[in-house]
Amino acid sequence: MGVIWAETDMRTLQICDSRLKRRVIRLLDQFAANPGASIPQACGNAADTKAAYRALSSPEISAEEIRLAHARATVERMEGLTRVLVTNDLSSADFSTRPGIAGLGPLETGKGHGFFLHTGLALTPEGVPLGIIYQQVWARDKEEVGKRHTRRERPIEEKESFRWLQTVDACESLLRWDLEAWVIGDREADIFELFAMVRRPKLELIVRATHDRKVESEEGQYLYEAVERAPVLGTMTVAVPRSRKRKKRTGKFEVQVCTVDLLPPRNHRNRKDFDPVTVSVVRVLEKGTTPADEDPIEWTLITTVPVTSLEQAVEIVEAYAQRWKVERYHYVLKSGCRVEDLQLESADRLERALALYNVVAWRLLYMTYIARIEPDLPCTTVLEEEEWQALFVIGATRTPPKEPPTVREAVRRIAMLGGFLGRKGDGDPGVKTLWTGMRRLMDFTLALRRAKQWKAIGSTYG
Repeated sequence: MGVIWAETDMRTLQICDSRLKRRVIRLLDQFAANPGASIPQACGNAADTKAAYRALSSPEISAEEIRLAHARATVERMEGLTRVLVTNDLSSADFSTRPGIAGLGPLETGKGHGFFLHTGLALTPEGVPLGIIYQQVWARDKEEVGKRHTRRERPIEEKESFRWLQTVDACESLLRWDLEAWVIGDREADIFELFAMVRRPKLELIVRATHDRKVESEEGQYLYEAVERAPVLGTMTVAVPRSRKRKKRTGKFEVQVCTVDLLPPRNHRNRKDFDPVTVSVVRVLEKGTTPADEDPIEWTLITTVPVTSLEQAVEIVEAYAQRWKVERYHYVLKSGCRVEDLQLESADRLERALALYNVVAWRLLYMTYIARIEPDLPCTTVLEEEEWQALFVIGATRTPPKEPPTVREAVRRIAMLGGFLGRKGDGDPGVKTLWTGMRRLMDFTLALRRAKQWKAIGSTYG
């Protein structure tokens, strides 16, 4: 595999030693060529494996700097866009089978052994993943477990929920000021301080409600009451992704909208310091498309975007419907790249490796969705020349094309290497078959590269 894409993504990486920067780029390239492989398998030989472990142990290589370099490359991919979505989610990495790893802490409910990560994934409005704009990684202090009952007395800066506000700050510092950005969160993001924080123009929030907040409005004194009394503006359809609890389908939803003033929580420690916050509330309720064994989908979304029409409400709902892609990213990171299987001895080393696998997981997700959303782009959007040439040499039933084929055709061929059958009714390939196929493609690419080298040697000495 070539390193052009890795060099591009790490172009702004700040490391004093240029040799270490080249090693980071090589590591990124090796991890991407073999997602899910162990570090020795990905590196391929003893010398590269030793160099990889040495790099992951080096204090001169900062995980935060790797994340920032990728974030800056993500911003460059926003060139020409007028709006981006930043979807957020919390996940964890569990290393309970190796309790001796230094620097980790307890996970949910005080059990387990690992770290948490809060990720902000940037998307185009159509849903193409552009990269990780922000990620916070931390281990819980054992002494802090069991202090949930004190949350009302603690300032937001001392709570894990402060990461939602930090994501907004990261967007403010990294994104162009003329770029509209919608920061999207699930019910964990229903935090009054998030709505109340000062934001620049065009930096907006979309959050699924979880608290029935006290409000000032014409429709009612509480949030759910107010939006349920609002008139139905019309209906819309939403592509509902499959999950553990529901089937994939196209759902039909009634849409209601109202504008309210959120009041500071009655028991907030700094209630007097906050003013009411004006927001729009969009409620969608599934009607007529719910399977018999499921409950209808209902979302109540709080947004700082002014919403007064059905068309504006549809935009908000369609944007929130993209939120699950950050969950998909975490799935690729843990199941495709298998970061929880890394054999490293400290949290610092794990975090450096995670920063690199962030980029690998994003690239796999990008390839999956660019092929669906912009299928007619040339495959050079996601593959280098020798990669797509190797792909079309494998089992070719016709002469490989002289010009790069479309990204859709290339991605489907890669997925077929991973078990995708490509039958008429199979739909688009998923990311799981893609990461499996990529490993095989990289083997074929290496073989093609070696064949070219030997042919060149033969022509020189023949």
